[in-house]
Amino acid sequence: MRKISLFILLSILTCLAVAQNNHPVSWKFSSQQIAPLTYEVKFIASIAAPFHIYPQSSEGGLGMPTAFIFEPNENLELQGPLSEQGMDKKKGEEVAYYSNGVTFTQTVKLKSAQKTDLSFVIKYMACNDQMCLPPSKKAFTIAINDTDKAATESTSSGLAAADKKILNYEDFVMPGPDGKLVTSKQITAKNKYTFIDFWASWCVPCRVQGRALIPLYEKYKAKGFDVIGISLDTNPTAWKKAIDADQYTWTNVSDMKGFESEMVKRYGITAIPRNFIIDQSGVIVAMDLHGEELEKKLLELFK
Repeated sequence: MRKISLFILLSILTCLAVAQNNHPVSWKFSSQQIAPLTYEVKFIASIAAPFHIYPQSSEGGLGMPTAFIFEPNENLELQGPLSEQGMDKKKGEEVAYYSNGVTFTQTVKLKSAQKTDLSFVIKYMACNDQMCLPPSKKAFTIAINDTDKAATESTSSGLAAADKKILNYEDFVMPGPDGKLVTSKQITAKNKYTFIDFWASWCVPCRVQGRALIPLYEKYKAKGFDVIGISLDTNPTAWKKAIDADQYTWTNVSDMKGFESEMVKRYGITAIPRNFIIDQSGVIVAMDLHGEELEKKLLELFK
């Protein structure tokens, strides 16, 4: 079991390294004429294992759907909806995510034969079984009818900040689901140990670990153990729905700013789930524990 835990830890560290250096999703584009003044534009995502991205319509609110925002162009009209076909699904089959790659296709029609560019923004999120990286937002410009002109990336804003070691815990004040402000010190000061959990309703690994935390919370709360869940949601309805669905009875807070939250910047959060345990005086005694490793640590702390 120790070997399994070590493997999981090494996997998480590897994924964090990917988040900091090379994003696991890359894009390439093509434009092919299929009729007079009509072109088929393909947006092809390559995804490095073990990550995946989500379809344009993500069922159940889990995972952030991939979205394309096209900039208006007077010489160009979009024809029909943007279709998608993943390498790991058959035509017409619905999947929860794409792990081997996916091609999005948009048909466009020009009003004249003049050279025309298509500018657009792609929003997407890469996750694996252990964590989700911050949402990415990239803007590109491609030539529709100029084969000599290469695609250009206008801006790139993967929102992950450089990871940094958490040195000190700081008290904070954030709204709860009812809108009332919650002061963390009122919770941490009266408990021997408090588990600070960064999560989000759309993060599948977060939800799995959150549900696994419930029996440990019930087991140790009478001994002085508490939990504060800090959500990186931006949709209050989805956040509250997840709390109710998974039955998180501990304190939940969020400023609804997602990865733009001051808490993300303060603690250098580059992926979620992320957690740490603090003692009554605010000293961090453990980080990124879950499952059997968390249970083992709690047994040690409350012996």
